[in-house]
Formats: sequence, structure tokens, C-alpha cells
Amino acid sequence: MKLITSLFFFFCLTTNAQVQDEFFVDDANNIEILTVNFCVDNFGKTSSVTVIPEKTTYKNQENIQKVVEYRKGIEYYPDSKLKNNCYDYIFKFINPKFKDKKLDTSKISKCLEFRSGTFKYNDGSYADVIIERDDEFQLEKSQDDVSKYKIDWIDETNYTLTYLEVSNRKLDYLIGQKIYVEIIEILDSDSYVYKSNLLDRTLITGIIKRIK
Repeated sequence: MKLITSLFFFFCLTTNAQVQDEFFVDDANNIEILTVNFCVDNFGKTSSVTVIPEKTTYKNQENIQKVVEYRKGIEYYPDSKLKNNCYDYIFKFINPKFKDKKLDTSKISKCLEFRSGTFKYNDGSYADVIIERDDEFQLEKSQDDVSKYKIDWIDETNYTLTYLEVSNRKLDYLIGQKIYVEIIEILDSDSYVYKSNLLDRTLITGIIKRIK
């Protein structure tokens, strides 16, 4: 099994650097996830990392252990608001076929089917979020949060989501910001793979599936 070498680039990450949370591996079935719980001590250091099996779909234990060790090496500033608490965190293992993927021209017309309806994230992340979309707006609802976006289609495969409302006041800084989304593959009549970019630092590859 080949593991893309980027997994090893920043084995010990320190003080506010960007956490790498996506890894391209040959044995991933499209996109699979590893969910861990990590704790930060009073000095901003990661004190423990525990795999959550019921929220993990990826099975390669060797690669999982490498990511766990990588996560253990992450440190934060001593005055970080994260210290003295524990958090769940999702890592994604992605099949390399999606690394530089662009949607085949023969499938572009099928993107019209995803412009309205009810959807969910289907890669294991944001499992409790329901997406309601029409020609103008996208609403994302979970048990705890609601976010509303203006949706604008740039062309058949690209759209933007502009934050209009957030129920989590800690995310108020996102109001007016845009998420750039590209459909890079259509898996079946109800599912597509996307890449998204928020503020050039939150880059996500995921799967969205129509449920209604």
C-alpha cells in the first residue's frame, strides 16, 4: 500500500500552523474518515489522542497510527483558548484519483440535478447536517447549529456559498465570506464529490448526496 508522502512533511507541527487533515492514500474507497479525540494541556501541548472507532471508517491501522502520532506532535500557544479541554477532530483519507480531478465533460450537464433539493454530507463528516438548497439559498441545519448562505452558480460545475447568517456567534466573522466549491466527480445520480475553499486556508474534499 502506497501512502502519499505529504503525510510525513510536518510530523511535529507547532504554534498555530495549519493542521493537515486530508491525506491521499491508495487504499481509500473514495473518501474515508478517521475521528479522534484530542486533549490540550495547560501549556498548549497535545496531551492525548484517542481514536473513536464508531466514528471512523478508514481501516488501515498503520496509517491511522501515523496520523495519531502526527496529531500528538501539534502544539498551540500557551494562551490558546483550546487549552485544558478535549475535542473531536476528523481526518480524511482520500483516493488519489480525486487529487487533481476535474469533472469529465460528458458529466457536466448532470450538475443541473444538484441545484435544488435536500442533501447530506456523505463522507462521514458533518453526519448530522441536513442541506436544503434552492436557486438562491442554501440552509445547513444540525441539532445545534444553523447556517444560511446565498448560492451563486459560476458555471455548471462551480458555485459560491456566501455566509448570510450563522447561529453560532463565534462564527460571526464569516458573515459575507465566500466558500468556493467545485464539483469534481459525479458518483451516481444522487451523489457528487466536491472541493471547497474558504479563505484560502480551509480546503475540503467531500461527498454530498441527495436524500430528497
